[in-house]
Amino acid sequence: MGSLPPFAETVAEFFQSTTTLVWRTESTVHTVATFTVKSLEVDVDFEQRSQDGPWHVGFNVGGGEPVDQMNMAPAFRIFNGVFQAVWEFVECREPETLVFVAEDDDLASVWATYLHRDRNALEALGYELRGPDRVGQNSEWTVRRVKCSGLR
Repeated sequence: MGSLPPFAETVAEFFQSTTTLVWRTESTVHTVATFTVKSLEVDVDFEQRSQDGPWHVGFNVGGGEPVDQMNMAPAFRIFNGVFQAVWEFVECREPETLVFVAEDDDLASVWATYLHRDRNALEALGYELRGPDRVGQNSEWTVRRVKCSGLR
């Protein structure tokens, strides 16, 4: 699996997001955080696909001006916003398990970089990071709560 270029890893390692997230609850098993980067709208989905099952994390980037769609500079802001949403979700919902799935090596590198960056903070909240594991053609990381975080 490839890794991000050194500059990209440095930015991912040290840039923390402070974007405005708009949360909406679609159902008790589906929550979405939305934010914008330039003219792009990013939806971060948290979905529990089975009762007491893990929460799956995914995101979609939509809309936007053609120049913003073609420009990779907002990519760091997008991924930092995605992980800001993950943090707020973990702090608010205290899920038992989150699963990050990558269908290609590029996204796998991004998940690996950000999860590695946040590993100690996740552990401080009582979570353990596992992965990547190969599941079919995908790479998966699991963030599982192993002790009560004491947030409440």
